[in-house]
Amino acid sequence: MTGSELLENPGKISKLEAENKALAEYAKYKETIKDELSEVEKHFLESVKQTQKQLEKKVKKHK
Repeated sequence: MTGSELLENPGKISKLEAENKALAEYAKYKETIKDELSEVEKHFLESVKQTQKQLEKKVKKHK
């Protein structure tokens, strides 16, 4: 597959307009996910919770 097979005409949007549109859409996307945790952060928090439970069990045994 070559580049000439992808587009049949040059289109109506300039490179600059396409880049600006992409940047604007990416900014909107980043805004919507800014408060969501990544998978790594979720895994870390779960690990902390499990460690906390284990420590609480040990403290109860020593009382």
